Amino acid sequence: MRIKKLSITSILALILAFAMIIGIISNLLRPFDIKATCLVLIGCLTIWYLKPLYLKWDKSLSEKTVTRILTLVFIAIMIVQLLVLRFLPTSVYHDPFRVLVQAEQLSHGNLSWNDSLYFWRFPNNVSLTILLSYWLKLTNFLHMDTYWGIHLLSFILLDIFIFAILRSVRRLSHQHGAALLAAMFFLVSPFAYTYYLQVFYSDLPTLLSLAIVFNVLIGWSSFNRTKKIVTGIGLVLSVIVGEVVKPNLIVLLVAVSLVGIWLLIKNRQQLNLIKMPLILIVLGFVLAVPTAAGLKSAGHFKNNNEYAFPTAHWIWMSYNPRTTGRYSFSDVQTLSSIQGKQAKQEYLKKALPERLEQLGPLGILKRWFVKASILLNVSFMPNAYSGSFIAAPKLYQKFELQLSAIGMIVMRIGFTLLYAETFFRCLRLWKRRFQSTDDPRIMLTILTALGYLAFHTLLWETESRYGQVMVPLLGILCSIPSLALESERRIRQRTKQEGWFTLGAVVASLAVFVVAPSLYSARGHYVAEQQSQLSLQFDAKKTKIRPYDTLSQQVKLNHTARHFDVSLNPAAEFSGTLINEQTHQHYELKRTEDALMLKRTLPEGMYRIQLRNDLQRSQSVLITKTMSYRLAPYPLEIDQHKYPYWSFVYTFSRAK
Repeated sequence: MRIKKLSITSILALILAFAMIIGIISNLLRPFDIKATCLVLIGCLTIWYLKPLYLKWDKSLSEKTVTRILTLVFIAIMIVQLLVLRFLPTSVYHDPFRVLVQAEQLSHGNLSWNDSLYFWRFPNNVSLTILLSYWLKLTNFLHMDTYWGIHLLSFILLDIFIFAILRSVRRLSHQHGAALLAAMFFLVSPFAYTYYLQVFYSDLPTLLSLAIVFNVLIGWSSFNRTKKIVTGIGLVLSVIVGEVVKPNLIVLLVAVSLVGIWLLIKNRQQLNLIKMPLILIVLGFVLAVPTAAGLKSAGHFKNNNEYAFPTAHWIWMSYNPRTTGRYSFSDVQTLSSIQGKQAKQEYLKKALPERLEQLGPLGILKRWFVKASILLNVSFMPNAYSGSFIAAPKLYQKFELQLSAIGMIVMRIGFTLLYAETFFRCLRLWKRRFQSTDDPRIMLTILTALGYLAFHTLLWETESRYGQVMVPLLGILCSIPSLALESERRIRQRTKQEGWFTLGAVVASLAVFVVAPSLYSARGHYVAEQQSQLSLQFDAKKTKIRPYDTLSQQVKLNHTARHFDVSLNPAAEFSGTLINEQTHQHYELKRTEDALMLKRTLPEGMYRIQLRNDLQRSQSVLITKTMSYRLAPYPLEIDQHKYPYWSFVYTFSRAK
């Protein structure tokens, strides 16, 4: 009896299909809001039902018409991006802000790394910081301030990424519909206007690196000699930059090695087709090691093992029984209290097995499911590392709650459909498990996607933004013609049964939507705020204020606020007043553990935050300072001296 040969790609595809089910369920249900879930379901069903009509319309379009539409959409995206950067600046905090401040300092010739413990504790962001400082040197030379310099970089990289995705989808699918749908998603969703545009961090370069790698890999066999030389150099450079900026790109090297070994054993003819790009990818990773070392040397950075955290602490953190596998501040505090890297390693040798034992086999399995659902969920990604808008215009704030909710729903619909499309294409690969040979490009794409899933599910701590690396990978899978569904090959109208099913599901969802609690909540939405800071946990430098000195800062409210607080060092003793500059009313602020607070209705208008050192000695106050990055619309004033790039850390919120 002849044993049928099973395709390894089909096995990998089946595993990815299972992960896609987790992603679909997560985006339908999380965060748990019945109205939002109903709208996501209605959106997905409506798009599914109308898909044949869309494909029929799409086939009537010429190449020239599609090119014009894509060009207009791309221009529209860029216009909206520029409007967002001009009128809706956001408050950046945590790691991206620390990288920004240090890069700005380096770009002005100050090579000290002593202003914070952050880079000694987490040196993985040193290369990113030094590369960013080189960019800021260029924008400084062009007389741009840091805000526009850093956002110009985000603008360029993000739009190159969007262009690369649209180009690869159009080239691969040989259909207009897929590229037009992708373009419309980028236009109407928050993807192009929030995190990746307003917060420069390592995630965007990683996305772009993967997009370039797989664009080159898939098109390599059709390139002429000149194009192979140019794209080969670009491939190596993108891998070098991607790896030094975010070391977890090493997942790609593992995938390339496994695919190379498999093809060497099973199918050398297929290996020869992509041998050169695979070698160039490996070369990129090899060169990334001396590049990272060279960048640290050029930036005068030296590791300090007194503060450094062992790599194992991320794994230990991800299995904290009291969390969901995300970043845990309490775990950071625990390790920070242990002096020396070696002592931390000894602690983790005992602490990690204890956590795994405490969770038990079922607990560990449950943790994997929870982490995968967080990784593949996009609801919170647009707000990553940002508080809110610093001072959104009055017109925008009238509709902010609705726009925020709609943006979240559009993101969830888009990614639910992407995961569903990937799921069906993976099933198609599984159905062909005995007939098809292993296409090395498809195998590498699926294996890389599974590698990232495994890395952040089984090992590392997880966040929604980490799962965004799936976008270029799944986009490629959903564009390959050989994996297209029958409904795409033969356009047919939906049957009556499908129509009644869709109508029934939509009506039921609408009924639930009507009786469910309100979708919009004012809680957590800020009227005005400035939350960028270097954090006391990293021993950031403090600003000393002399006895009886007064600090003040103007803030304009474009919407009614009901809660205000300004952060203070826990031990600081300052009196605080909020002054309405139209009515000249003075509101005394109440002291909490780490802030001065006021809870009352504050109408629109101009206000002044005023703090005073009432002691006969100097005190430290929590002030954020940059060199040329404007943190707030109005400067901080200390005894009549204005500091345009300094600011309090404050929030005015609608409700709390």
